[in-house]
Amino acid sequence: MPSAVNLEGVALHGHMKGVTMLKFNREGDLLFSSSKDTNCTACCWYTKTGKLLGSYTTVGQVEGRGHDAAMVALDVNRESTLLATASLGEDVLLWSVETGALLGSISRSMSSGVSVGFSHDDTKLMVATKGRAGTRSAIHVYNIPFAVPKDGEDIAPAKAPFTTFASFETTDIITWAAWGPTDRTIYYSESGFMHILDVETSQVIRSREIHGDGGVINRFSWDPNYLTLATASTDNTSHLVDYRDFSEIQIYESDVPVNDVSISPNADHIILGGGMDAAAVTTQGGQSIFEVKFFHKVHGHQLGQLRCHFGTITAMSFHPDGRGFASASYDGLIKLYRFGDSYDAAPGAKPLWTLRE
Repeated sequence: MPSAVNLEGVALHGHMKGVTMLKFNREGDLLFSSSKDTNCTACCWYTKTGKLLGSYTTVGQVEGRGHDAAMVALDVNRESTLLATASLGEDVLLWSVETGALLGSISRSMSSGVSVGFSHDDTKLMVATKGRAGTRSAIHVYNIPFAVPKDGEDIAPAKAPFTTFASFETTDIITWAAWGPTDRTIYYSESGFMHILDVETSQVIRSREIHGDGGVINRFSWDPNYLTLATASTDNTSHLVDYRDFSEIQIYESDVPVNDVSISPNADHIILGGGMDAAAVTTQGGQSIFEVKFFHKVHGHQLGQLRCHFGTITAMSFHPDGRGFASASYDGLIKLYRFGDSYDAAPGAKPLWTLRE
């Protein structure tokens, strides 16, 4: 399939270590990336040209800070004015997208960041953490301490603290978390299980094992309508499940552990990326297959693959218009692809059904 759709790729060079997450803004003109590179932990790219617009760093903004902690996740608000980043350290940081100014921070002692996300109305920030030294994994929801500025308006650093709206702790190790279809629920994964958390009561209202036999969910991704989500697991599979009860809809089988997954907003396509862990390659020998795999979302069969990286694929995302995607790898390289006109004739390019009129 990739050769049949006239892919055009652009390489984005900025990170020297593994990229941990990719996120397009709502309009798709900006791509944000987080990485373990302590000298360039979060970057913003112009998708039309692949130009690096800037990076977000505490060096020079926080006294005594000579480098940044490795970043594991990020999110941008709907207006593309605020960026939130979560690190392997104890800090969650809020930035001005345009200027790179540090606007505020949240510190959770004895914990490492897992994921971060703005609520649908941009008034709250969800932070998921993994405990250390006896502390528990947790999900915290904070009120953002200022009105969300609109595009073009100046942003001043937060003067008031981030107040806690809701908190939840668990003895399980949270691997990923994201807002549900509304601001009333947060979905999170641990081991091979998916859970739904009621934000108001801080109670888990539904749980289900998706991946058995030791499979761990690395990440999951929503479709644009929040009707289904797809998991990425260490057991070499991705499962498409119903948002209501996690009932299984389809399974996509890979030959390597799946690190990330993305669902097309327009077509019946889903892409997977992964590979053997870099440490395993060193200790066990051999070479993993570093491909983006394309699957038919409904029928479940593989449509093709694209060899586009020299390291284990760690992150990926479809462009909001569905006409391309971005992928990133352990070696810090990001690839940005656009589909040609022939994509419209590819299998699955026209969905079997859609909510759009």
